[in-house]
Order: sequence, then structure tokens, then C-alpha cells
Amino acid sequence: MFNLRSAKNILLFVYFTIPITMLPVNAEAIHKSKIVNHTIEIELFLKDHKLKAIDHMSIPYEHDEKVLCFMNRSFQILSVSTSKRTLDFHIRNTPDKGPQCLEISIPSDLRERNELTLDIVYEGSLTATPVSLEEEDVGETTGTISERGVYLSPACIWYPDIPSSLATFKITIITPIGYEAITQGTLISKTSDDHKTYTTWEEKNVSEGCDLVAGKYQVTSISHNGIDIYAFFFPEEQDLAKTYLDATIRYLDMYQKLLGNYPYRKFAIVENFFQTGYGMPSFTLLGSTVVKLPFIVDTSLGHEILHNWWGNSVFVDESQGNWCEGLTTYMADYYYKELKDSNSAVTEQNDLPLSKFTGRIDPITQSVGYGKTAMVFHMLRRMVGDELFYTALRNFYKNKIWQQASWKDIQHTFEDIGKTDLSWFFEQWVNRKGAPFIELGKTEVEKVSDGWLVKAEILQKDTPYRLSIPVILELEDGNFSTTVELKETSNTFSIQTKSQPKYIAIDPQHDVFRRLHPGEIPPTIDLVLGDYEKVIVYPTGGESASQKAYKKLAESIADNEGMVKADTEVTETEITQKSLFILGGLSENKLTKMLLGDLPENFLLEENAFTVNSTTFNNKGNALLVTLRNPQNRKKGIALFLTFNSATIDTLGLKIPRYGKYSYLIFADGKNIDKGTFTVTDSPLQRDLRILLFGK
Repeated sequence: MFNLRSAKNILLFVYFTIPITMLPVNAEAIHKSKIVNHTIEIELFLKDHKLKAIDHMSIPYEHDEKVLCFMNRSFQILSVSTSKRTLDFHIRNTPDKGPQCLEISIPSDLRERNELTLDIVYEGSLTATPVSLEEEDVGETTGTISERGVYLSPACIWYPDIPSSLATFKITIITPIGYEAITQGTLISKTSDDHKTYTTWEEKNVSEGCDLVAGKYQVTSISHNGIDIYAFFFPEEQDLAKTYLDATIRYLDMYQKLLGNYPYRKFAIVENFFQTGYGMPSFTLLGSTVVKLPFIVDTSLGHEILHNWWGNSVFVDESQGNWCEGLTTYMADYYYKELKDSNSAVTEQNDLPLSKFTGRIDPITQSVGYGKTAMVFHMLRRMVGDELFYTALRNFYKNKIWQQASWKDIQHTFEDIGKTDLSWFFEQWVNRKGAPFIELGKTEVEKVSDGWLVKAEILQKDTPYRLSIPVILELEDGNFSTTVELKETSNTFSIQTKSQPKYIAIDPQHDVFRRLHPGEIPPTIDLVLGDYEKVIVYPTGGESASQKAYKKLAESIADNEGMVKADTEVTETEITQKSLFILGGLSENKLTKMLLGDLPENFLLEENAFTVNSTTFNNKGNALLVTLRNPQNRKKGIALFLTFNSATIDTLGLKIPRYGKYSYLIFADGKNIDKGTFTVTDSPLQRDLRILLFGK
């Protein structure tokens, strides 16, 4: 699964939140007024990293003496007025370098109005730049203005805002000639003179915030069933436009059939000059490297389009947890690939209930918030059936569009449609921390008069969950599938067949969210990178340039400095008790030689070459990453990364986390040419029944 994920991104949309207790104003006053509309005219001065704007901000008025809103701390408020009448205002700074609080005084003769439109004129500079143009930017950059491009998110607070407002937006953007600007909504007008372009977008449906993007784009557009579809790509990627536009049509048709009408009149794919994967209302913002990845069209693009149903039109009530990331992930994965999540990053110490998940900030929250939530919806679909599942989702969308919705709303929708009490299901999976752990206990098979009888026991550790566990018997003349209901710590069931049973497998497709046995989890990159007890080992042999590059890579993928060690510093205890990420080939890293006898089948390592599945790779641009179980501690993993060129280390190293679910990767001149995940063959939840019968 591509790592750039999120409701607002392929990954994390960051919206500013300020604890009420930290505000320098009365909490009740903050929440009395809510903005209902922004009509903004904004001019971007790219060379100066500056903006100047006026927001005609409409609010239902509560007849108080003051109106309070927030803005970017670095901006200057030039004036505030209403109906051409100047109003007094005062600026208060919030703690910890938070946004500034704009306190607007309302004269007594204006306090009888039911609604006010406040004209707020402001300007400011945003000189921050992305930390990296090549690495994933998960909400780190909230606002930047430059000649390379413009990105303004609600987290930047680039317009006056009041927390928890759901508002409509009409934005007129003035850019230098040659730049195209886009935000949410429908294109109302676009004109140009000799020096500037004036673009107006309007969205009449409410949203939780507004993003604005601009760049030197070439724009391609088509119309499909009343929806305008755009590709805002840089000139170098124009050959990708048709592929993305055609794929967007397929996704829109598919999701409208499943869920109901697309909620907007446009969808745009917008390329970004730094690496993002964000899904905003009616458009997605994909980094320049991201859009060129061949799998994005078939995976992440659909995810971002689907967010226009979940997250961007049915909003998330995060007081009960973020349900939409997992639902979006599940509905995307369900159509593109089999759902398979090992959750190897989650432990008993760092786990959390879904009701506490609000957004992705690290592999743990991603595994829980995306992986566990997706599995909860998968189990719900298996329990109620496809027809009821999608009927309930269509009702949920229809009844909660343009509103905030919670896990409770989802529960009540499914209960109403299915006419059944599901409180136990949501209490167990949403509010309870952790996951069940099951074992295959005593198993018996015997010949009976009219066939064969299999008896088996499934055990649960600790407080038992209520589970529906798939069981498959492989028979001499085919397979037999059933579902066993578990409620106790020990559960025994019997299956009678006419054909002789050969194997029994408990939940072989991982249809139930549970803690996996080490033997069920293939060695993967995530298994090693997700281990907080790993050691990343850089080499002390080989060329000096390679040593430096490997050490730099080790430091960049480590969670803390203590995880990085030279091959001469690693202890025997660490080798036997921790996961290892070994960097460098046979002549470079002393630990690499230790692996020669434990490499997976069909993998061969030599000093200046490696062979995989009978193909030898010995060019300078070749690179290999292969994982295996630590032979001295099967609960831990080992990853080996090597290449024959120091420049390749810098080029490929930071891409490694994107391929977390794979067991091995092969690269040629920076391009991935082969990848795969090893098959698990020794699951403790599978048993050969012939041994019980015949002892062989």
C-alpha cells in the first residue's frame, strides 16, 4: 500500500485545533458565532512570498459586543468594516506560537442584526518552504508561497476562521500571468490581462476548511455526466493527463453506483511541486514524484476520489474517533486488491481504541486508524451481507451529507437497516483497545459410518471477543467452508464431511482483525521498520562514499539515534534479540556474511552481484532489498539493503518505506523492476489432518 495516504489525505490532513482552556478569551464566546460564508479576494505575490486579501465573512450574529476569530500569527490585519463602516478591533496572541485571535468590537446600533458581513482586509508573508521536495510531507507544510508553487491549507489559517465552522466559499485568486490557481468548487470565471490572471471558484455546499493551490500548470479538462474533470499538471507530465482523466471517470461511475451521486460538480487532479497525497473537497493534490508512480492511478487516485463521499461531504465527528480513513481504505482496497494487513507495527504497549484515533502521525496510528478500521468494516460487511452493507452506507451518506458524523451514527444506521442490536459489535471493535489472539487447540478426525468427522478447538487468550471465524477444510474432492461463532475462551466445533479431510485452516484469508502469530506474518520491510527495538547497521568497509551514504540513510530511517550502529558496534545480544536493518554488501558490512546461509530460496549473494530467481544482477545501478525472519529469534526480522553505487543509495534509500508491505525489492537505475511478498507456509492455525489419521 502506498504510504502517502489520508479524511483529508492519502494520507493526513491537518486542521488547526486549539484547546479551549489555552485560549486568552472566554470559551463560550468562541463558540457562539460560526462562519457561514467566506467570499475572499486574494492576490498572490510569488517573488515576495506574500499574499494580500479581503474576506467578506458572513456570520449569524448573537448580539454580543465582540466577534472573535483566528488568523495566521504572521499576518497583519489592515482593517475591519461592515457596510462601509470601520470597526474597532484588537489582536490577542494565543500561547505556544499559535494563531492570533482577532477580537472585533460591534457597536451597539449594529447588535440588533441577525447576520453580519465583516470585511476583513489583511496581508502577510509565508516564507516557509517544504523540508524536502522528494520526501513524503505528511502535514508538515501547511502554507507556502513561492515561484515554484503555492499551497495554502486551513491549518495555515490563511483566512479568518472560527473553530468548528461549516462554511461555503467563493474565492477569487489573482496570480501572475502564466500561473493557474485552483481551490474547491466550480469554476465561475477566468480572465487575464497582460500581467495577471483572475480566477474565481465557488462551492455552495459547506466544508470544514478551504485549500488553495497555484502553479505553472497546463490544464486539461473533460466533462462527464455533468461533472467537470480537470488535470492540473506541470508541462513535463502532460502525457499522464489522459490516463488520470480516464481513470477518474471510472472511479466516479463506480462509486456513484455504490453510494449515490457525487457531491460536487468538479473533480481535479492537481500536481504539487513537493510530495503530497491529499484529498480535498472536489480535488486531490499529488506530488510530482507521486503522479509518476505507475500504481497510483490504480490505487491511491480512487482512494482520494472516494474521500469526497467520506470525509469531504460527510464530515468526521472526531470526538468519537476518525472512522472515515478506514472506511475509505476498505472500500478502495476491496475493489483494487485483497485486503491484507499484518498490523506488525502495533503492540500491546502502543495500541489504542478506534475511538481515540483522529489522524495518522506515525506507523502505529496508521496501522490502527487505517488498518484496524478497514478490518472493522470488512467484518461488518461479512456479518450483515453485501446488500445490507451497501444499503446502510447509502443511507448513511444520504442522511449525514454536509454534517458531522460519528461511529454512533454509523451504528444506528446499520441497526435501523438491519433491525438488530449491534451495540456489542461497536463496543468491542471501536471502544475496546487491542485485538483477539486465537489458537488452534485439540484437533481430532475420525471415520464414521457415513463419512468423516472433524472436531477442533479454538482458544482465545484473555477476555474473549465475540467472533465469526472462517474455517476451511481441504478435502480429497474439493474444499468445505463454514463459519464458527466464538464467545468463550475455549470453543469446540464439529464438521462432518463425506470426503476425507486433508487439512484444516482457521481464518486463512485474515478476514478477522486479530493479533497474528509470527508464523502467519511474512517477513516484510514494515516488520523491521515498525519494530521499535530494531538496530540499523551501517558498514565500515567498502568505499568511503558508500560508507557515508549508508550512514546517512541509516540516520534518516531511524526513530532515534540509539538505533543506528556501525557493524563493528553491534553486540551479540542485539543480533539475537532485535530486528536488524543491515546496509551494505559482502565486502562492506560484516553482518551481511552472517545471512548467506539464511537467505530465502532462489536468492544468492556474491561480492559484486546478486541473483534472484535465476536472474543475475551486476550492473552499477542495480540494488536489492530482501527480508527474512531473524534465524536466532523468529519474532524479529532482518532486512538487507545493498547496491553497487553510492549515488544509488541516496536515490533509493528514502523510497524504501513506501514499499513497506513487500518482502523484497529489485531496482535498476532507480526504477523498481521486481517486488514481492513471501508466502507463509507454517501457520500455526493450519494443521495436516492426515498426520492425525495415519501419522504421516
